[in-house]
Amino acid sequence: MGAPQIWKPGDQIATPLELYTCVVEPEWVDYNNHMTEAAYLTAFGWGSDALFTYIGDDDAYRAAGHSFYTAETHIVYERECYGGDPLKVDTLILDVDHKRLHLHHTMYHGTTGTRLSTTEQMLVHVDMNLGKACEILPNVMQALNAIFDVHKNAPRPEDVGRVMKIRRK
Repeated sequence: MGAPQIWKPGDQIATPLELYTCVVEPEWVDYNNHMTEAAYLTAFGWGSDALFTYIGDDDAYRAAGHSFYTAETHIVYERECYGGDPLKVDTLILDVDHKRLHLHHTMYHGTTGTRLSTTEQMLVHVDMNLGKACEILPNVMQALNAIFDVHKNAPRPEDVGRVMKIRRK
């Protein structure tokens, strides 16, 4: 994907963010050459890592003892994809406070643009040395607030807050 994007004050912020692309790796497919359900989460995880780089949560940030931990994930699988398919993951910041980040990723086929899957996630900012939640550090909070100021007015994806249940007629 080239050099990682890194947010700077005054940057124009896309809605959604387009930070991560990849190809379905051979180890991500099953015996039918379909991407496995775990690989969808892997790709979304790399999408989150691209977001972390963008906001300043880099190797130095983590070496200083701070990181985001995923507290909850909800994945919706809509379409199959296959070994070698190009993927694009878009990211929307749904909300942020001093310790939590609520985000939504949408995965598309990189050539056809077909929506393949979505995930909604709640992350908690953690002091890894203490093993507990802590406030997001100011430089990362500044980036998240700038993104959220743009994203808060975007239409919410229809699957945000989706409840899993059997719908009876």
